[in-house]
Amino acid sequence: MVHDPEYERAAAVTAGRIRETIPENLAEQFGNSCGISSRDFRTCNLVSCGEIGAVDGSNTLLLESGSLAIVLFRAAQSSYLNLERTRRSLTPMQFAIIGHGQENEDFPLLYEECFGLPPGTPLGNDDRARTAGILRDTLEYWVMGQMAESLEPGGLLLRDGPLRVSHASHDAVLTGIERTCKARGIDLAGISKQTSATWGDGHPLLPSVQSLAEQLGIQAPWWIPIDPAILDHAQFRQWQHGQPYVARFHSRAKSPLKIELMHDVRETKVETIMNRLASCSGDGRIPGYPFPLFDAHRTVVLGEDSVEQVRSDLMQRIAASGINRQTFEILFGDYHDEFARY
Repeated sequence: MVHDPEYERAAAVTAGRIRETIPENLAEQFGNSCGISSRDFRTCNLVSCGEIGAVDGSNTLLLESGSLAIVLFRAAQSSYLNLERTRRSLTPMQFAIIGHGQENEDFPLLYEECFGLPPGTPLGNDDRARTAGILRDTLEYWVMGQMAESLEPGGLLLRDGPLRVSHASHDAVLTGIERTCKARGIDLAGISKQTSATWGDGHPLLPSVQSLAEQLGIQAPWWIPIDPAILDHAQFRQWQHGQPYVARFHSRAKSPLKIELMHDVRETKVETIMNRLASCSGDGRIPGYPFPLFDAHRTVVLGEDSVEQVRSDLMQRIAASGINRQTFEILFGDYHDEFARY
């Protein structure tokens, strides 16, 4: 790139602002500010994994125009007994239109099909990415509900993501899943690879815990409870269902994970859950990540080939409905594709 002082200044300022959130003495600041010492880190012991079920979902925007977007989404589950897969299934691919109206028209249909009643709160169309994610979450919660009923007592149900909902209509659904798990003796955990959680006015949680563990010489696998009071804020605080922890389940893990368990879980039960998670996180491809969730992700992910095939099928059906090529291009064509040719 040609030397540009303004560009270089902007890049340097941005790098400096990022560095401010992760200072050289991050571990020391975190330990002193939050009152965390080596005694707070707990060691994981490898045990029999038992029955573990994992749920994940995937979504993508197939076509977009100024007035509407077509979203494709699905959910999957993988169940294991002592690291041997016992079952795996996918929901059918679902389509939804994110249109120009204030409320999404497909959401109440999907919600009632999944849960047998209409949602108490409509879903808006103003943020397409958020709307697509909530449609996907709806299927995920339905699959979680099915698994909470089918796992044997003593099973462990994992969700990719936090035990927190992003839409009011899902709050009662997740509450119902928790109630079923408690009644049937099923443990429930949300596993997050990344988190927006920060402390001390912007310091990221996961690098802070990892830095402190390294400074204290804590060897993985380990876990540590996190007092929510030390965190800056909680997204959708009114819909938080989980108690937070941070864990590093393997010495070669790329990063610690944020773990959320149901409130009021006894410490002895927490220890059991963490031991089971560490015991299923030794796969050499993704060390430190629970393998059942990895398998659920591989099952559900909408890869490029699949998306292109579905997009082609949909375009053929749109053409068969009577919309000509020029109208289609006006509606869904992207000038950026043309720009990229030159």
